[in-house]
Amino acid sequence: MSNPADSPSSTPRTPRRRCNQLDGKRWLQNSISVWSDIRKTTDEARLKHPAMFPSMLVERLIESFLPPEGTTVLDPFSGSGSTVVTAARLGKKGIGLELSPEYVELARSRLAEVAATDPAGASNGAAHSRIIHAPARELLQHVAPDSIDLCISSPPYWNILNQRRTADQKAVRHYGNLPDDLGTVEDYDEFLDGVTAVFADVLTALKPRGYCCVVVMDLRKRNRFYPLHSDLATRLVDAGYIYDDLLIWNRQTEYNNLRPLGYPSVFRINKVHEFVLLMQKP
Repeated sequence: MSNPADSPSSTPRTPRRRCNQLDGKRWLQNSISVWSDIRKTTDEARLKHPAMFPSMLVERLIESFLPPEGTTVLDPFSGSGSTVVTAARLGKKGIGLELSPEYVELARSRLAEVAATDPAGASNGAAHSRIIHAPARELLQHVAPDSIDLCISSPPYWNILNQRRTADQKAVRHYGNLPDDLGTVEDYDEFLDGVTAVFADVLTALKPRGYCCVVVMDLRKRNRFYPLHSDLATRLVDAGYIYDDLLIWNRQTEYNNLRPLGYPSVFRINKVHEFVLLMQKP
């Protein structure tokens, strides 16, 4: 007679690997392909950064794509520091590179506020986080290979911030047009080459199976449309990434001064969304 203890049903199961710490309800919410409820806080809106993304977006990406054992989140185009500051607030180590002295100072100030107002963040996140004043192309001078758990970043949107704003007639705002700024490159292919080179270094810095979440918007210059999200994704696959999936960040609630573009001569699309490329290291 067989021993029930020897039956397959009684064999202890190996715990399944978890890719994050979400419960089923939150998992379902985050899995919807269009994110329409992301909002900037009042403090973030006051920063007047020309192309910042809100901490709410960073937090959702961290909770979805940072593994339970993950500790370090990277942004090679740090800007006002949303990625690093949010990671620190969540008790993680954030590392950001930023070219502009103005935004380095702003990001460090925001990081100091986390340390001052959140003791847990100060001990677990903010105290170990840093904003490095350096161009993104110098990433591997500051970050070791296979040391990063997650990258969340928004590269420059080509040199579009230097263009006249015909949609809302607002003044041109850019990052300062500093040397090494990819946002000043005139040629589209050269710009893509530069951004791809940075994310190739991110691939080196990521741990195996780590994600790189790239926030990007398609562009138009006069009569030509540039599908930046797909052009960049193709190049990142060629660089060695797995193109895991794509999210749409619906920003329509932020646009309160839309105009009928091209009216009445040519019908143009008001773009109120951005893409999040979900690229993964093999």
